[in-house]
Amino acid sequence: MARRSAHSPEELRQRILDAAQGIIERDGLTGLSAREIAKWIGYSPGTLYNIFENLDDVLLTLQTQLIADVVDVLKNVQLGPEPQHNIDTLARAYVDFAIDHKRMWNVLFTHNLPEGTSPPPALHQGINDLSAIISEALAPLIPNAPQAKLELASRALWSGVHGITAIAVTDKGPSLTSATAQSFVNQLTRTYTRGLTCADNA
Repeated sequence: MARRSAHSPEELRQRILDAAQGIIERDGLTGLSAREIAKWIGYSPGTLYNIFENLDDVLLTLQTQLIADVVDVLKNVQLGPEPQHNIDTLARAYVDFAIDHKRMWNVLFTHNLPEGTSPPPALHQGINDLSAIISEALAPLIPNAPQAKLELASRALWSGVHGITAIAVTDKGPSLTSATAQSFVNQLTRTYTRGLTCADNA
């Protein structure tokens, strides 16, 4: 067992997060506990509470990192001059990321915060950054839309995409699964953007 002095607080923090992610990816959220994390990192369970407030704090940190990772993926998507193609490409990248990280993605939906607990500002910022990427891609399709309408449109569209991934990663749907998610998302984005374009030109 590693001694307490073997790692700095920052190193311990990352070891705890890595262990928690490994446990979730292996066993799902139900397998996660302070005791199991302690076994992974070679410290006592109390070490976790010297670094994090509680297990919810660990999970919120992992979720914040997950959103930051998907934002980075979308920022690196190669976009072109055709707005619809860009929306479709971003959606495909988002679905691919979710399917590649199924267990962690499920944490976004299965982890409920204790009453009175608020998500960290960094998590909200990550969601806002994601929305900004979609707004920028969507803007050429509805150039006459005021900013508030554009932001609502981008959040509504991506809520739909997000909902598709939430079902797809479980592989429990009779027709919507990880194998068919891309076709569902493509149908959603094409139908939604056509409606936006018609409304903007009306």
